Amino acid sequence: MANEQSHNEHFEELCSGYVLNALDEDERAEFEEMLAEATDEQLRLYQALWSTANQLAFTIERNEPSETLKSRILAQIQADSESSSDEATVTSIDDQKTAEDQDRSFNWSAFSTAASFALLIVSLSLLFYSFNLSSEIDRKETVIGNQETKITELTNELERKEEMLAILESRDVDMVLMSGLEVNPDGYGKVIWDSEKQQALLQVANLPPVPTGKDYQLWLIRDNQPVSAGIFAVNDSSRDNFFKIEEMAQASEQSANAFAITMEPKGGVPQPTGDMYLLGNMTPDNSN
Repeated sequence: MANEQSHNEHFEELCSGYVLNALDEDERAEFEEMLAEATDEQLRLYQALWSTANQLAFTIERNEPSETLKSRILAQIQADSESSSDEATVTSIDDQKTAEDQDRSFNWSAFSTAASFALLIVSLSLLFYSFNLSSEIDRKETVIGNQETKITELTNELERKEEMLAILESRDVDMVLMSGLEVNPDGYGKVIWDSEKQQALLQVANLPPVPTGKDYQLWLIRDNQPVSAGIFAVNDSSRDNFFKIEEMAQASEQSANAFAITMEPKGGVPQPTGDMYLLGNMTPDNSN
């Protein structure tokens, strides 16, 4: 980020000199190369500075000789043709007045040019400051937004883990191990079930990600009849995935026969229709 900021500052320095036609040949060539690869923000800055310089150029008024000065010059020419003796005097007087008028005109023009140039410098400085301030605000807002998103994600993750921990800390829980079936023999699953509170924690591994329009559905086999225990999706098969079963079907240890996982249309179905990926029976070997 430091290199990017340094690059932007160098671009701004050359940009101000470029619009004022104050760069040497090498600097001008360097800036034109930078301009060809400029970002959108840099192009907006260049256009703003160029527009400001053009507008200020039109504020410098051209000073034309006054009508009085013109009359005096014509009178001087006429006097030169009438008398050579008066030429020195008239010329001296009129030259003096003409010189004074020219001095005033020159001084006023120089003052106007200097004032306009000073105004341009002030305008460019304010524009640079505004541009940098706006960019810095945008950067900080982006950082704050990213941090708020990260905090929200961490908060949600913490709440989910606390809920899972509460299930694991229950005094009376059953653990049912599920194995992969023919459609997915490497699959693995585990259900930690608190039948008293009707809460459960599901852990699955080596399940393929669900395709579009599909969900995995967990089934509790109760009295030899499948009852939906919730749906979930796997997006990353390279790691274990944990899910809290929010609404566990009412069942006792005596009525529960097994847990199974099938792939169904998105949103789930009342009865299983898809392939069965995992199955775990409620036997003494599976219970704590």
